[in-house]
Amino acid sequence: MAFDGIVLNAVTQQLKEEIETGRISKLYTISQYEILMIIRAHNKNKKCLVSIHPTYARIQLTHLDYPTPDFPDAFTMLMRKHIEGSFIEKIEQIGLDRILKITLKGRNEFKDQVTLYLYIEIMGKHSNFTLTDANNRIIECLKRVSPSESMRFLQPGITYHLPPLIEKKNPFTTEYLPSDNLVKTYEGFSKDLAVEVQYRIEKGESFSSIMEKIKKSRELYITRTTKKDYYHIIPLTNITGNVESHTLFDGLDLFYDSLDQRDRIKQQTNDLMRYIKNEYNKNVNKLHKLEKTLFDSQNSDDYRIKGDLLYASLDQIHKGMKEVVVDNYYDGTKMTIPLDVRFDGKTNANRYYNKYQKAKNSLKVLKEQIHLTQEEIEYFDTLNTSIEQADYYDALEIKEELEGLGYLKKKQVKKLNKKKKEPHYTTLITKDDISIYVGKNNLQNDYLTFKKANRFDMWFHVKDMPGSHVIVHSQQLDEYTIRLAAKIAAYYSKGRLSSSVPVNYAQVRTLKKPHTNKPGLVLLSNYKTIYIDPDDTFLTEVTKK
Repeated sequence: MAFDGIVLNAVTQQLKEEIETGRISKLYTISQYEILMIIRAHNKNKKCLVSIHPTYARIQLTHLDYPTPDFPDAFTMLMRKHIEGSFIEKIEQIGLDRILKITLKGRNEFKDQVTLYLYIEIMGKHSNFTLTDANNRIIECLKRVSPSESMRFLQPGITYHLPPLIEKKNPFTTEYLPSDNLVKTYEGFSKDLAVEVQYRIEKGESFSSIMEKIKKSRELYITRTTKKDYYHIIPLTNITGNVESHTLFDGLDLFYDSLDQRDRIKQQTNDLMRYIKNEYNKNVNKLHKLEKTLFDSQNSDDYRIKGDLLYASLDQIHKGMKEVVVDNYYDGTKMTIPLDVRFDGKTNANRYYNKYQKAKNSLKVLKEQIHLTQEEIEYFDTLNTSIEQADYYDALEIKEELEGLGYLKKKQVKKLNKKKKEPHYTTLITKDDISIYVGKNNLQNDYLTFKKANRFDMWFHVKDMPGSHVIVHSQQLDEYTIRLAAKIAAYYSKGRLSSSVPVNYAQVRTLKKPHTNKPGLVLLSNYKTIYIDPDDTFLTEVTKK
């Protein structure tokens, strides 16, 4: 992954064309590392994403939808106070380093015109987003740095200084200088680009022609290999893999989307996956203990027999005895019965009767507890499958579900009169223009099956294992559509890596919701079953809406 100075140079040129002179209308802090600015430019709203993630740091315009918090934090409020309504006067890159400087013109609370500077540093774990006044005095930065953490001091109130820059040659204006390490020779070169340029030169291409191609490029080339993916603004011909060409910002969206989502899920859901797995394992262990107790209780007749035999042999027993050997008239043998030395024969007999009665009474409770624990295991097994295949919105809905059921403590926040949004289910369109809805968690499954679906739509779900509810919005299905929907249901299930997975399907009108507070459960009455081998080939046969 090489968001180097050369890529930033191309990004800078695009940003100048797209948003320079634009007005910042809204700002959101969407995660620990990400800021989203809505910029009104050329009569259109543009979304500018700034990430200072240690691995995925970058700045770009994006077409993706990002989650915005209902309640802004202190940093967001401060940024909004200073830069919302400001105009972008100038966007410039510092040399060919990974530092972008944005000059803003706006007005303060006294309506006086002020100049502010945004410094965006794309430097791995040292990446940062810093706002300064006209005298370069820091107003705030997303990541504060104390003297104990680094030689560089970044705190509100002090003067901002650029990080130490190493003097290198500009590759666009300097002739080729043969070197074993082009990264140390030229500004803006990453290791990936240096290897590619060296490879092309060895193949007979001139350095100046390579740099001319880089200068003119407005594309992003993604090279996909079996181990990892790479990208740059020229094709990386030294790497063997499938090469895709995209516009610059669309390519960055495509490359980073899944990486960002995984990281955002981990940040925003407080390690939800670990909680679900712990609850699942806790209930599995609980079931094992309950079943052992049930087994002991079901064999409690032994206590009653001992009580009977002690009553029949009271003349042989007195206080202080540890055990007594009596005739067992139930099977004609001798039985040794342990005794409590503190009590006589009658009291010892009554104690065995009490144990018998207690075990007998506990049978009903134990069976109820075992049933409830089995339900909990099935429920968390379903959540396990859902969270493993979840995107950011799916994970938030799973967290919301657990909070609603009381498993997680819900944060006390001021209520807003906001219309409840429908869950973020997935919509797929087949080549026959048939809509297929896929639920990725219990809330989505419930919504699709009992609210969204038409009563004559077809419902698909894997048999006897956790998985997505798949709704096909059509009354007449041919064999192709049935197999396609079954493959989707099998793919988004616990049986994804299995073969010949059974998938049940039925009309929605035949389904019933069981009397339980757990979402995602369905009672089937009239259905058919198809066996399918799940794989992701269906992705090429449908369009995601």
